[in-house]
Amino acid sequence: MLEPPAPQSSGSQSSGSQPDESSALESSAPHGTAVASERPSATAPLRYRVWARAWALGALAHLTLPDALQLSWLVPDLLLLTGALVLLVRPPAPPSRLFVAAWLAAAVGLAWPLLALGDQLTQSGYLLGGALAALLTLRRGDDRDLAAAIRLLTLLVYAVAAFHKLNHDFLDPSVSCATGGMRLLAANWSLPLDPPALRALWPPLFLGVELGLVALFLARPAIGAGLGVAMHIPLTIIFAPSFAWVMIPGWVAFFRDADLRHLGALLRRRWRPVLLLGGALGILSAALYFRDHWIAYPLWQLKELVLWPFAVFVALALARRPPGVLRGRLAWTEPGGPRRPFAWLLAALFLANAATPYLGLQFHHAGAMLSNLRVDAGCWNHLLVPEAVRLREPYVRLDEVRVGGAVRGPRALEAWAEERLWHPASAREAIGEWCARGAAPLALRLRHGDLDVRLEDACAEPLPLPEQPPGLFQTNLLRACPQRCIH
Repeated sequence: MLEPPAPQSSGSQSSGSQPDESSALESSAPHGTAVASERPSATAPLRYRVWARAWALGALAHLTLPDALQLSWLVPDLLLLTGALVLLVRPPAPPSRLFVAAWLAAAVGLAWPLLALGDQLTQSGYLLGGALAALLTLRRGDDRDLAAAIRLLTLLVYAVAAFHKLNHDFLDPSVSCATGGMRLLAANWSLPLDPPALRALWPPLFLGVELGLVALFLARPAIGAGLGVAMHIPLTIIFAPSFAWVMIPGWVAFFRDADLRHLGALLRRRWRPVLLLGGALGILSAALYFRDHWIAYPLWQLKELVLWPFAVFVALALARRPPGVLRGRLAWTEPGGPRRPFAWLLAALFLANAATPYLGLQFHHAGAMLSNLRVDAGCWNHLLVPEAVRLREPYVRLDEVRVGGAVRGPRALEAWAEERLWHPASAREAIGEWCARGAAPLALRLRHGDLDVRLEDACAEPLPLPEQPPGLFQTNLLRACPQRCIH
């Protein structure tokens, strides 16, 4: 992803907007060849080229998730794959047709599942924001508007994730996702990470790390990258195999061209020890944690294995910082600052989406993953947002469920249905499946908001529930609270 340094022209523009800097492919052209008219990446700023290739790798990692492997996602997957491969091989520059085609294909490939196929992932929205920012803000030879938008969006992902965790359950070590994650690491790495004396420390520590990332990326982005790697490694191993590779491209926007050239030169000089040490750490971690899953999770393992050499490289870069490089606020000092309209529009849209769980409109792809956040009546747990802001109760409760004798295990099915929270889409789907398995006559009491009805046979009577797209709310919540961590 990092490109080799090129001689700096005395008339170059400010950092982040230097159209005369050359990549490896460009500098290898015969002397005197006019590459700008032949090669679509020739006039693209260095930082944009690095970010675009990193974004493409993140999109490819995203495509390996189980959600994306559904047959119904085939066409949008192919669109995203095509755009990502073009960007990875040679990021085109505006206003070329290839630039528009690549980013538009990627944007459509991401928006389609989000809008129509029940994509529940926050990272999908983050990738889509990057694609739209590239299409709408990048100008020939100047990527400062794009970098400002990506910086702001990246900060908001970490800030919103931390805000959602400001709830009673996340701070309760008996049910917190932080404590649960460290328990998994302790069991698989055979390390003393889960004694009772430490359990109470993990929730505030994880919350502090996410808030610390926001502060460091604002004040000292290079140090923020180091803390980010330290956070993403355990998160990648335990819960989120692709999240790190989707977020790391955003870090590029915090750096200047001089920082990226230094990193490229350092990588060329030190790639062997970085690969050896990082590979050894990755193999050791995978051998411990994935010892029972070598066949089941090969792509998950690969993403973790590659993260270790990256972590070693980041540590090396922080240890070998020459004067004026990887120090201070980096790209925040570029002329103009983040005062671009699209950057603020993108931030406003992201924040509006992040507020939807509290309004009762939806829960997924709002940055609330692994937060222990509850917004249902009786279990609302946020420390700062009052329950009064909720516009509607989004969940469905099935009471007094009685199924026909033809279904297998009727009593177990009744208890399972009554102990869970449903939403209109999941309730329709579940009742349809039960009826197909012989649950008729299916008698139940159904409650949703102000609706409270009894159905003698839900298999024969129309369900009085509103139509709802799939994938808006969690399907694994219990009525009882607090509940141990769920993704």
